[in-house]
Amino acid sequence: MKKWIKLFFRKKGADKPIFMAVFVLVCLGIVMIGSASIGAVSSKGTGFAIKNMATQTVYVIFGTIMMMALTKGFRTRIINYRFSMIMYFLGLASMCVCVLWTTKGSHAWIHLGPFTVQPAEFMKVAMILILSYMLTETDAAFVVKGRFRTAELKSQFYKDKFFKCVLFPLGLMLVAFFVGAGIQKDLGTSLILAAICFICFMSTPRDYYKKYKKLVWIALGVAVVILGFLITAVLQGYQMDRINSWLKPLENIYSSSWQLVNSLIAFADGGIFGLGLGNSIQKYDYIPEAHNDFIGAIIYEELGIFGLALIIIPTAIIIFRLLKYADEIQESKSKVILIGISSYFMLHLLVNLGGVSGLIPMTGVPILLVSSGGSSTVAALIAIGIAQAIISKYNKEQLEKQNTY
Repeated sequence: MKKWIKLFFRKKGADKPIFMAVFVLVCLGIVMIGSASIGAVSSKGTGFAIKNMATQTVYVIFGTIMMMALTKGFRTRIINYRFSMIMYFLGLASMCVCVLWTTKGSHAWIHLGPFTVQPAEFMKVAMILILSYMLTETDAAFVVKGRFRTAELKSQFYKDKFFKCVLFPLGLMLVAFFVGAGIQKDLGTSLILAAICFICFMSTPRDYYKKYKKLVWIALGVAVVILGFLITAVLQGYQMDRINSWLKPLENIYSSSWQLVNSLIAFADGGIFGLGLGNSIQKYDYIPEAHNDFIGAIIYEELGIFGLALIIIPTAIIIFRLLKYADEIQESKSKVILIGISSYFMLHLLVNLGGVSGLIPMTGVPILLVSSGGSSTVAALIAIGIAQAIISKYNKEQLEKQNTY
């Protein structure tokens, strides 16, 4: 074990604070998943907590192996059109296959014996890589050499460029969103996916996209206004219940607001120092599946502000370190990937803690590396591995430049 921990932090060129933050989050997650699961042992058996901890440990080990392999072997040059399309259609197909299974009212998981896979979690990372190519190298390929022989050729050139550089990437985003929201019936995950894609589009440094970014902002504003008028017609009953329970949490405390009210009680009981590790009251069937989406409430109830800091500070370190390198690295593709991955961690943190604390409607989004779940854990570690490969390459290049002077 000691050997593995040393290997974890000794990757040359990789960012050590990011690895440290990941290490803190996965350790906190395993411990708190065990603690939160104790509340359900009476209904699910005495081995439920140990089983959940062991399962999460397996996911962490597998994800860590993937992360270390990608840190060493990933290169941005492998992301081309063919690679992007293979990733996209495999991801889309796996999301569609989920209709064969129903879990908690949605079709978001593939069941493989005792394990479940949530393809949309991996699709988030895949879309970051796909858009890093579509929004940078596609534009770079349309280079004007000399003058156009005719006006028709010039017009056709810019039409092709608009289609391949703007309409096609936006189409990929919209199809992925509607498959998640319409076919899988998983609006929360789909909105996170759409938000990540939106941030990737807005973060591309290519000058060609400046005017289209303004148009996208306008289109988004119009869509929000229209949705505001048609919200009751667009959203399904259970989705409206979540909004109503958010706006009026004390109106239906024994039905739609049950989880939120008990989550708020957990925050109130936690106070500054918490009730102590293992001493949560709300995990005893007041908050169903407390080791999943509501684990943040249990952490706060048991560890108080210190426990919340163990979530927020390491995640913030990951986000800000990625943004730091994104600002320094000049290569457009790498820049989009780092910003995309930082937004991935940021959105999960804000949406989850916002939901369990009643600041926004609950959407069933996990805290990456902390909440129980193999797909989200492995996908997050894969994303870190990709980011560390880019950072490692950059740091080695900077070191070589210093040694030449």
